[in-house]
Amino acid sequence: MSVAISQRTARQFLLESLDLVHHHWMIPKKRGALACVRALEAIQIDPVARVGRNQDLVLWARDERYRLGDLDQLLERGEVFEYRANEASVLPMEHYPLFKGVRRRWQERLKPELDRYPDTAKRVIRSIQDRGPLSARAFDSQKKVMGYWDTALAGTKETSHVLNLLVDSGQLMVVKRDGALRYFDTADHAVPVHIWDQASQIDEEEADDNLFDKYVRAYGLIRGPHRRLGWSDQSLAIPRARLKSRLDQGRMISVAIDGVATPYYMLAEAQERLAAWESRRGFARPVRFLPPLDNLLWDRDRLMDLFQFHYRWEVYVPAHQRTFGIYAMPVLAGDRLVGRVDPELRRLDATLVIHKAQWETSAAISARLFQAVEEALEKWAKKLGAQRVVYEQPWSRNENGNQKTSGKSRAPSRMPYDF
Repeated sequence: MSVAISQRTARQFLLESLDLVHHHWMIPKKRGALACVRALEAIQIDPVARVGRNQDLVLWARDERYRLGDLDQLLERGEVFEYRANEASVLPMEHYPLFKGVRRRWQERLKPELDRYPDTAKRVIRSIQDRGPLSARAFDSQKKVMGYWDTALAGTKETSHVLNLLVDSGQLMVVKRDGALRYFDTADHAVPVHIWDQASQIDEEEADDNLFDKYVRAYGLIRGPHRRLGWSDQSLAIPRARLKSRLDQGRMISVAIDGVATPYYMLAEAQERLAAWESRRGFARPVRFLPPLDNLLWDRDRLMDLFQFHYRWEVYVPAHQRTFGIYAMPVLAGDRLVGRVDPELRRLDATLVIHKAQWETSAAISARLFQAVEEALEKWAKKLGAQRVVYEQPWSRNENGNQKTSGKSRAPSRMPYDF
C-alpha cells in the first residue's frame, strides 16, 4: 500500500511523531521527562556540553517545564536505562527486553577484547556486587590501554576501559550520573525483577522484531535501507527483510512525498495521524533550538528532502574548515528550519554567547519571525542559567547555502514563513 502526501504534511506529521508539536486536542494536561522519553523512544547521549548535555537539550526543546536533573532522577529510579540504540541512548526501562539480541551480539563482538583483561573484569564485577554501584574513580589502575576514544597513544585506565566493555556487552549498566561521573551496577540488580524475567523469557527473534517497530516509531518516517535500520546491529539484509515483510503484510506502508524521489515508509497504524495533518491547515508555531544530536537531525538526508536544510555537526571539524560553528543548533520555527545559532554557555559570568547566528537563504524572514526567535532565545538562555545573551556578530544570511544537494528534492527558491 502507498499514500501520496505533500512536503508540508510530511514535515508536520514528522514533527508530531518526534514530539515537537501536537494537534491542540492532543496536548496532554501534564508532561514529564518520562513521557517525553517514551514518546521519542530513545534520546541520544553525548558528553559534549558546550551549552548543556544533548539529552537535556532534546527534552527542553519538547517540554518547557523540564528541569535539569529530571532525567538523572529517572535513571536512579530505574525508569529509564542507557544502551546502544541510535548510538548511546536513554531508553524506557520497559523496553530493556527488546535489546536481548543486541546485547548478545555485542557480547560476542567484545569477547576477544574482554578476554585480554579477565582478572580486571572479575575484580570490577566482584567489587560492584560486594559494594553496590561504583564509579570509575573507585578503581585504581596504573596501567593505561587503548580505550574507545584514544587514537594514537594508550590513555585510558584499564579499569575504565573494562567498565565500558562490560556496559556495551550488557553485563553492567549505568545507574546514576553525577555530572560527568557515571556509576555502574550489575544488570541483574539494576533491572526491575519483572522486566528481567521478561528479558529472560522473550525469544531473541521476537525481541529483534519488536525492536524494529520501536526504531520506526522513533524515526516516524524512514528512508529505507540504512546502516542503523532496526537498531538490531545485524547484517543490513536482515532488517531489510523485516521492512519488506511488513510492507507485504500491510503493517507498514510506502509514502510518496511530493517533490521527493526517494520513497519513505511508516507504520500503517499511524495513517490516521497522517490523514489528520493532510486535512488541517492550522499549525502551532513555537520556536525551538535543536541540539546537534536531536532526533529530528538523525537522518540528514531526510532534512534535505523535507526541509531543504543541510546540517553537519562541526565539533570534530578543524576550526579553519568550519562553516557554521562548533555547536551550531538549527532553529525550528513552526514546521520550518529557518536558521542556526552557534551558542556557548559561559558559566563563569552566566552569559550565553552566540558566536554566529545565520538565517537560511531560502527563508523569508519577517519582523515577526525575527522577534519570535530572539525572544525564544532569551527565554531559552534563562533555562540554561544565563542572565544575558551576547551576540558576537549580528544575524546574517547563510551565504554558503545548502552545500549538500541530492538532486532528489524540489526546493523552492524562497520558502514562506507564516509569522
